Amino acid sequence: MKDKLGFRVKELIANEEWKELEDLLLNTEDEWVIEVLKLRIDGPEGPQWVGGHLSALSCNTRESTSLRLKIYENVLKRVRNEASGNERAAGELIGVLMVHVDSFPTHAVVCLIDQYVECIKNGTPLQGRWVDLLAKLITSLSQKEEVTISGKPMAGEDYRYQILKTLCDHPWSAETTTSLLPVFKDMDLPKEELQDVIFKVERVLKEVDYQSVPPIIYHLILLVRGKLPGRVLEVIIDYFNKQECKLAHDKDKEANGINSMNLGSEVIEDGKYSDLTEATGTVILHLTHHAQYNPALVRDYLKFIKSSTWLTERLITPFNLALSLSLASIEKYQNQILESIKSCLLKSFRQEERNRQSQWLRETWEEDFDITTAFRTTVDNCIMGWDQVSQGLVQLSFSLLESGGGPKGETYASQRAVELASVVLPLIIKKQPHLARSVVSQMSNFILSASTSVHYIQILGHLAKSLPLLLMEHLNVIREPLEYLEFLSLPDATHFLHALLPLLKMSMTLKDALMITLRKMLFSKKVDSRQIAVRGFLQFLRHFRVMGTLPSSQASTSFSSSLSTVSINADVHSVFNSSTNEALSLELLGVLRRCFSQQHEVKSTLYLGLYDVCRANPKLVVNILELLLQQSKCFLDLRPDILNPVTLKKVIAVQGDTVTLVEPMADLLSTLATCITYYEERREHETGDDDNEENATIVLNEICSAFDILTEKLSGCDLEDLGIDVKGDFSTGSSSGQKNILSAKVMIGVFDSLIQHTFSHGALTSEEKMQTVLNLFKSQRKIVELVREKSGKPSKKGEGSKGRGRPLTKTNTTFKSHLSLQVTANMLVASLSELSSNSFDCCNMLKNNHELQLYLLSIVEEALSSVKGLTLSGKERLLPHFRIIAKVLLEECKNNLGCSDSSDERQVMRLSRSLLILDSLITIFYRFYKNKLEAVLKEMLGRNDDKNLNALLHKLCKYCQKMLLRIIHHEERKPLLKDASIVVHIMMTATQEMEHGSHEIENVQEWVLQLCKDQDFDHCGLAESMMNLLFKLSDQIKAHHNLTRGIAQELHHKLGDFEQDVEVQEIGKYKMVTEITSPAILTIILSHLDDVLGLIELAVNKMKACVVSGTNYNVDKVEKYISMKFSIVMIAIHEIIQSALPLGASTDQTLRVVTKLYNVLSLYVKYYLDLYRLKNFTQISDKFEKVVHMSGGMVSVPVYPMITYIEGAQRQAGQKKQGSLTARAIKESKLIPSLIFAVEQYEKHLIILSRKSKVNLMQAMKLSTTRDFRIMPVALMEVLQKEHEEEVDEERLSDEENAGVDEEVHHNDEAGEESLDNSRSKTDTDDTRKRKFLSRENKIDVNRSKTQRKSSVPPAKKRRGPNAGNC
Repeated sequence: MKDKLGFRVKELIANEEWKELEDLLLNTEDEWVIEVLKLRIDGPEGPQWVGGHLSALSCNTRESTSLRLKIYENVLKRVRNEASGNERAAGELIGVLMVHVDSFPTHAVVCLIDQYVECIKNGTPLQGRWVDLLAKLITSLSQKEEVTISGKPMAGEDYRYQILKTLCDHPWSAETTTSLLPVFKDMDLPKEELQDVIFKVERVLKEVDYQSVPPIIYHLILLVRGKLPGRVLEVIIDYFNKQECKLAHDKDKEANGINSMNLGSEVIEDGKYSDLTEATGTVILHLTHHAQYNPALVRDYLKFIKSSTWLTERLITPFNLALSLSLASIEKYQNQILESIKSCLLKSFRQEERNRQSQWLRETWEEDFDITTAFRTTVDNCIMGWDQVSQGLVQLSFSLLESGGGPKGETYASQRAVELASVVLPLIIKKQPHLARSVVSQMSNFILSASTSVHYIQILGHLAKSLPLLLMEHLNVIREPLEYLEFLSLPDATHFLHALLPLLKMSMTLKDALMITLRKMLFSKKVDSRQIAVRGFLQFLRHFRVMGTLPSSQASTSFSSSLSTVSINADVHSVFNSSTNEALSLELLGVLRRCFSQQHEVKSTLYLGLYDVCRANPKLVVNILELLLQQSKCFLDLRPDILNPVTLKKVIAVQGDTVTLVEPMADLLSTLATCITYYEERREHETGDDDNEENATIVLNEICSAFDILTEKLSGCDLEDLGIDVKGDFSTGSSSGQKNILSAKVMIGVFDSLIQHTFSHGALTSEEKMQTVLNLFKSQRKIVELVREKSGKPSKKGEGSKGRGRPLTKTNTTFKSHLSLQVTANMLVASLSELSSNSFDCCNMLKNNHELQLYLLSIVEEALSSVKGLTLSGKERLLPHFRIIAKVLLEECKNNLGCSDSSDERQVMRLSRSLLILDSLITIFYRFYKNKLEAVLKEMLGRNDDKNLNALLHKLCKYCQKMLLRIIHHEERKPLLKDASIVVHIMMTATQEMEHGSHEIENVQEWVLQLCKDQDFDHCGLAESMMNLLFKLSDQIKAHHNLTRGIAQELHHKLGDFEQDVEVQEIGKYKMVTEITSPAILTIILSHLDDVLGLIELAVNKMKACVVSGTNYNVDKVEKYISMKFSIVMIAIHEIIQSALPLGASTDQTLRVVTKLYNVLSLYVKYYLDLYRLKNFTQISDKFEKVVHMSGGMVSVPVYPMITYIEGAQRQAGQKKQGSLTARAIKESKLIPSLIFAVEQYEKHLIILSRKSKVNLMQAMKLSTTRDFRIMPVALMEVLQKEHEEEVDEERLSDEENAGVDEEVHHNDEAGEESLDNSRSKTDTDDTRKRKFLSRENKIDVNRSKTQRKSSVPPAKKRRGPNAGNC
């Protein structure tokens, strides 16, 4: 029977006889029909059979509909139960069902939908193709205008929304979510319904494991497409950020020992973190892929980035960084993303700097976010194969390095950017070695092309030191910049060669390539290239140490073989090889010997570097001494009958009008003196035997003999004996003058060398030698005084250019000192400190020589000025000498500053120079040796106990306080007040490193505040320094202080009011504010107000960013702090703008500060406009209303009278000095319109906000006056008065001419009466015109006058108290 029925059904389906088939099916029992269908459904003709049945059943009758519904149910059941079966057959069956859905009646479709809902409710897995039918079922009903559900009619879209809400109310598993999201995608939901789905998915993500997250997010991205990509991004970012924070918090708990009892917790946490990292990488891959085809996704993410640039903790997270840098791999979005991240980082670094300086900002925005940790985490995650993220990190790092160059490279933000990049780049290469080639290649390009390449070289040096084996694999890339080495500056080339040193010790290939390059550069046409080559060779000699002693004969003879002929074999994996280094050193000494025939700059570079070679490679000392000795013999004539052993004719060459220095004798002798001193000290402490002792003794004796002869002949010689033409020309405009100056410089350097040698060889224990030192210095000073006296005199006729005796302008000839810093430090110790009894008499000889002490201090100043350009090793070599000098100078200043007679100019000058150098030293310690600052201070202060850095800095401030008090209370303090400013600067430097919450810095602030209240300095420089220090300390420890208000009131009293009839009440709280110091203090307080407004602007910008991005923050607290700070600023500005400001920089600065105030107020108003735009039920806070009212009553009212006062004062000054104030007038013509525009913009935004909030914010505001057409009463009175005087003069002249004619006396009398009447009438007319104009002006400014002055002007002076105008 079944076969017969099946055969018949097949025949009817094939012939498409649907009517007969329907009759057959309806007349057959449903069970038989279903049974026959089940037998055929799994076969190849299954879809055809199902389609035939559904096509035949027209649903015109209840039986037809019921049978059709049963067929649907059985097919769906079959497909669902065979989820792992034939996917193609299941898809075809579901496709047939979809085709026939629209012909179903509503209740049948609802029945099918209810079955799906029931499955979801019961937690049945929605896997397989049967789920695809749900979208078609719901869409079919939603397209109908009206459907009846349970007897209730509703629109099809409403039913769809009801089903969606029902589905969202049931719990979803991860599998259910990934199955339903494609269904919703096919339904094409509107945005409102998509919001519900996204909200449901957001809750599901919190409950599923990490491995289920990527497919859910993938389908969610496909679901929203271009409708709500921003909302999806928000969900994804918040989810991963919270998960990262959760795992980090759990890890911290574990580190603190909370989970220490659970032995498996660490493994579990590591597994979770690994799963999260994998999920993060997959999601980022999905987002990056979809971003290439979905511009809306990237557009919304760019909006997210730009709105979060002020919120570092929101944007700079491991997930956001990875996602941003992955999207940056898309070329058209690369620049925007990288610039936004860079901008966010720089803003964060600036805020970090301001956080250190302002307690108010620390309390307003409490931030505890480590950017470096976020970058480290991102780099660690890149191990999972995030190549796009790694490339983005490299690009971002180089972008940060670029911000470290240029004139702003010294800012704190730029330094922090360079520090971050220097951490990230080595870490990336270490984690992902395949990026090393790309990084090194870019680094090399920037080294050659960047304007400031020091930080690139430092990073390359760090890479070479930490990852040498990795860089060895890319030597061809490193060799490329060596070919362009000569195009680098001398300091950069020196840094670069030092950075490559670890690789040079390991790679013979790189070493040989560099040696060939240096050999070529040694004979380059450019002197700088030759100097670079010399420094390169010296570096080899310093760092490739020789273990034995070189034969002196080989080192001292001339080498003719080229470098390429020397066969060198070395083990590249050893740090050094004795035989190899000996051969290399021999060859290099021979090569450097050829420098003796080159320019004096090249020779100086060689000489100055040989001492470092001796210290680093002691076995070469004798060879170097012998080399230098042979060179010195060429320019010394040590015969007894020669008065000056230095042969100046050989040292200086004259060819026509060209004078050149052939041999830098000072550098040569100074290096000889330094090297021989080092060798003797080393030989005293060395216990081993020297293989070349006999030759060393000969060389040593010969050098000492030469120095003894030079010292003996030059210590007491006259200027004529030196071969210097005392009566000759010393101007730079003639060849003879240039020769004489050059001869003087050579001899001055020679004297320095002799002083150094003599002092280093027993001068502290021998009075005779100490006297020799003083005699040498005295002879040297004679030369200096001669040159300075003669260098400004005019040349004789016939000398100089074209024989004209034109008087020359006086030039300051500078002399470079050749005393080593070590000897200088020892001489300062001897001259300024108390030494042992054995040296007492010798030291007294130095103590009494003030000129020598000043000279030593000038040498220290010269050394300090060169610290910045030194390499790291060079700075470390100078540190011990700096510490000695700092200790001596601190002791000297502490004991003597303010104690001595201020009339002794030499003593005052020496102490002043000492104090200035001490200030520079402390600044250098703070800047370049911050990691060793505590040890340096312990040595300076003589405190070797366990005191912390705060205590040491406080002790230094105590010393400064004592010095400052001695100066202030000195009877003749006027010459010492300049030194007091330097003492204050030392205190400022010291307090920068103190912890802001420590009691030490609070004590310093209280002391400075009390001093400013009690003392009257009457010195602008000191008052400015003290006020600057007081403001910085107060801001550092107090969020709110009234210092600004009190100082502003004092300034108002001292400067006077801009209205002459107003008397300002005296406060007298701060005695430091006087009429003399008022202009300087005004500059400081305006600068402080500008900084405070910058802090407020930063806080308001962060508030705006929180509003736009939806980030939560403590609104009440932030607004409270902002309103309080606004109040302080406006009270101070209220006092300042009513003062009689002096024309000049103070006026300009005041206009800028007031303009900035209005700009920040406008920004605050815009914040509320954003609130009304983005949020519902927004209300204006009372704090904001208070700020607006204060701005109107305290700033807007007096601002226009201030502008009028400035213009009037400027006009009066212009009349006195015609044409001298043109530039200032142009400048102020830009400042005043900028201020007016800022005021008008503020009022405009207030009006808009008033309309939106229904709150009248303009009550206390004075509406701005139209300034395009103004009647200026003062100018008008001047013009009318001038016209009247001219008319009176003309009438008087006419009367005098007609006075002698008798016949016309009567006529003239009548004419005189008539003219008098006319004059009176004219005068009356003029007075009438004046009154009219004044009346019009009063009408125009009636609001201003009413608001500004509540009462009419009485005959007596008006008084303005300290609280006048306060709201």
